[in-house]
Amino acid sequence: MEEIEKELLSEETVISDDDEYNLEYFNNREYINFNNQEWDYDINPNESISQIFQGSETSSLVGASTVWLYFDKNPPSAPGFNVCKRCSFKYKSTTSVTTLRRHLEKHQINVPTKKYTKVVENKNQDPFEKNQQEEHDNCLIQWLICDLQPFIIVENYYFKKFINFFCPRYTIPNRHKVKDLITDSFNIQRNQIKNELCKIVGRFSLTADMWSCSINQESFLSLTLHYINSDWKLCNFLLDIIPFNISHTGINISNEIMRVLQEFNISNRIIALTTDNESAMVVCGREIASSFDNEFSMMTFSHYRCAGHVLNLGVKQGLKLVDAAVIKVRKLSKTIKKSTRINNALKQFCELKKIHHLKPILDIEIRWNSTYYMLKRFVELEPALNLLAADDELIKSLCPINSEWTAIKDTISLLEPLEKATRYLSGISYPTMREVRLVYIGIQSHLKRFEENDNNTQREVAKVISSKIDKNSITSAILDPRNKLEIFTDETNARQHIQTIYKIYKERANSSNASFTDQKQHSPKSARQYFLQLQKETSQTPANEVTPNAESEKTELDYYLAILNDEEADPLLW
Repeated sequence: MEEIEKELLSEETVISDDDEYNLEYFNNREYINFNNQEWDYDINPNESISQIFQGSETSSLVGASTVWLYFDKNPPSAPGFNVCKRCSFKYKSTTSVTTLRRHLEKHQINVPTKKYTKVVENKNQDPFEKNQQEEHDNCLIQWLICDLQPFIIVENYYFKKFINFFCPRYTIPNRHKVKDLITDSFNIQRNQIKNELCKIVGRFSLTADMWSCSINQESFLSLTLHYINSDWKLCNFLLDIIPFNISHTGINISNEIMRVLQEFNISNRIIALTTDNESAMVVCGREIASSFDNEFSMMTFSHYRCAGHVLNLGVKQGLKLVDAAVIKVRKLSKTIKKSTRINNALKQFCELKKIHHLKPILDIEIRWNSTYYMLKRFVELEPALNLLAADDELIKSLCPINSEWTAIKDTISLLEPLEKATRYLSGISYPTMREVRLVYIGIQSHLKRFEENDNNTQREVAKVISSKIDKNSITSAILDPRNKLEIFTDETNARQHIQTIYKIYKERANSSNASFTDQKQHSPKSARQYFLQLQKETSQTPANEVTPNAESEKTELDYYLAILNDEEADPLLW
């Protein structure tokens, strides 16, 4: 008996913690309790545990577990193995049921034990009425969606046990039912959005982006809608995410965008589309503009290229000139991140130098600012890295030399304003087009200082970046009451752009488009009073005053340009 008891406690026993039995020894130790059933059994001291349970080749008696619904046990084609019916993967016949159950979880098949199933099934007594059940279903799917949970979670034993403990009357739907509930909820929400868009006064602009999932290589096209509500607040929301299984051509992208716009019945109210500078997106913008012109005779649509992406392209081009130093830092970063020993040594040297230990950052090819963050992190760790290089030959061979450290630090100084500009122009809670001109002017002034500094190692980098940055979005900058004409140093150039704005203004004023009339009617009185009060307080001719409109009656644009700039003004108030 002692030998049997030792074997029961041995790590080599075939009995698994997950299997459905409890071994209980009474004083005479004459039976084993399995699933609360008494099995009379005369124990022979010479028998091993495997002989006692020789009715099964796994830890479950005679294939009693529900996993055997998904496995062929010892089939003729693979004797001595258990073969998965889903993927034909083979396990030895001695493999435990727990391992087989974990394999099924990879196929999103949750196989609870019979004891677990009984516990869950016995909980559902006196279920909710239909209305109450639906309320609980709505809460469940809201959690699944917002927390990005997989559908299979609703069939997890511990999840069911948790819900049944707090709400035994609730009948938990299976994953197929959950899928149907989420689909129904999606369709209801989509119809509500269509109705709400019809109530919005004014027009919309779009941003579109396409990306591919690195896991399964599936592509998606996202559409975000931007508009100003009746309270003159800038609003935006995700309009649609479109699975893109066809060729990524500009025509195909434009067709998908037009399909969504037609579904929501807003095709004739789109005034702008912002995308990156990828060639397919450029073609897409041209195709949509042509479609609007042919269908609605609408010449007001504009396709804009993302200013942040323009910066990204310029900086990536410039960084090629310091590629050697960047590659060296990148290799060093990979080496440190892969080695626990080197990581621990770096941490110790950081403590020695009283530096807050931060792990090295590895950059991403499509995000130039990640290269900036990688270089900046290494400069912060420089004292500790020098000690690490003195202690480790591998690190010493990868660590930058003095001239390379100087180049890296100059690169960081060069890129710092561009990193801030990228984050600022990537904002979605405020209009950014009006800021593009000012941001670009500031960046070009910054780059010019680097170009004129003969002692700086990154003069050529600054020249390359400066040549890639376009001078655009002038009109939107002029119509920002905080900027107006201060963005111009040449008066002749300023007047040319003013005349262009007057021309556009007259075309819009004479247009019979109802949406513009509605927008004017909804313009808040406080905004006009605000600017008129500023005009009364102005005792001198503004520095940025332009020739007033030739017409006898001044337009709102004339009043706007005549008033002094106000740094505190809300651009949407006018």
